[in-house]
Amino acid sequence: MKKPKSAKPTTAQRNMPLTDKAIAYLRDAIQVQKIAPGQEIDFAALSQKLGMSRTPIRESIRELLTEGLLEQLPGGIVSVTQLSSVDAEGFYHVRDELEIVAARVAAVHISDLEIEMLKVNLSQFDNARTEPEKLAQIDNQFHTLLHDACNNSYLSRALKHLRVRIGLLQGRSFSNAERINDAYKEHRSIIKALESHNPDKAQRAVAKHFRNARKSRRAHQGRQ
Repeated sequence: MKKPKSAKPTTAQRNMPLTDKAIAYLRDAIQVQKIAPGQEIDFAALSQKLGMSRTPIRESIRELLTEGLLEQLPGGIVSVTQLSSVDAEGFYHVRDELEIVAARVAAVHISDLEIEMLKVNLSQFDNARTEPEKLAQIDNQFHTLLHDACNNSYLSRALKHLRVRIGLLQGRSFSNAERINDAYKEHRSIIKALESHNPDKAQRAVAKHFRNARKSRRAHQGRQ
């Protein structure tokens, strides 16, 4: 049996305390559904993958339990939280409203450099169409760039907190080629709207994007 490959850390991650490194890895893995909702956390495998003892792993698990990203089950089992349909609807409502606010604010404040960064991200998305996990990471970077363009740290932090929880939803964001193609076009439309510095256009583009993403995720969930 082959040993799991160790995750390759970035320079920033190498300088992190071990517990923080484990937390960052788990948050990212949950967000892109590398670890799916309901999946049990394997302490031994995680320790080996990250190249650290179980102590920082346990500390990171405690933190994510507090955040609600993980849940404790009978028998000491820890798994990724699964949102109920009611919780999912609550998530969608708050997330969509805040994303619209962010789009309107970003349309006013976004710089030419930030527009170019979004265009580079769009190109990266186009080149990663056959890699769903990578697409999810690039998609997250796209929305983080948009949030940062708001110049409002409170709004950016709130949306960052919500985006991590996307991984708790049933269904995958990029489950088929049609959704990937639609998401690419929607991102392109968002960039065009932001480039016009028109808040109404930005709102329409972002609202359409999240409406379609929600519809696609529900359809994928129904087929499982």
